[in-house]
Amino acid sequence: MLAYYLLMFIDNLFNENLVPSSVTVNRILTLTDNYVSVPLMLTALLFFCPNKYKQGKVRLLTLLFIAYEIVVIALYGFSKKSVIYIMGPGVSTLLIYSFYLFVRQVRFSIFHGKNHGRVLMLSAIVFDCSCYLLIYFFTYIQKTPFQNDVFKLYYISSSVSAILMAIGLHMMRGRMKELKSLKTTRKELALFFAK
Repeated sequence: MLAYYLLMFIDNLFNENLVPSSVTVNRILTLTDNYVSVPLMLTALLFFCPNKYKQGKVRLLTLLFIAYEIVVIALYGFSKKSVIYIMGPGVSTLLIYSFYLFVRQVRFSIFHGKNHGRVLMLSAIVFDCSCYLLIYFFTYIQKTPFQNDVFKLYYISSSVSAILMAIGLHMMRGRMKELKSLKTTRKELALFFAK
């Protein structure tokens, strides 16, 4: 996830000319961001998979999507047209799978009263993908002339997503400390009762 947000941050710095660069560098960064974002997010979703079987399916889906990207790039080259064919199906796939994981995690959190950090992290991904699909629609399907407004939506949604992700990660950090403490206590009790 860090790689995804870092790449997006760097791409935005260059696109907004906060870091001076050439048009070619901006184009390469934007294309790279668009090509690797879906495989990166699919890989990040492995963290939320409940078992090895489902992780295997997500790995296979990631590899199939990378193969699809290679075919699209072979047909259309590194261009805006290839981005159109990659981002639409990619973000749709991410939205569907992350929404499934989100619903499953909400049920788990309500039933067991824990793992709220995971819920926030998944809600960040679902929100991000939903907004990106809306941006994709406005930019490539509707071809709106109000591109400044579309970029504002992009920046706002990215910021909200990053904030939700950070809060979720912070909550998960607390949960991991609890689990580590519980493991230590179990080991100590096992040693004590072994005697």
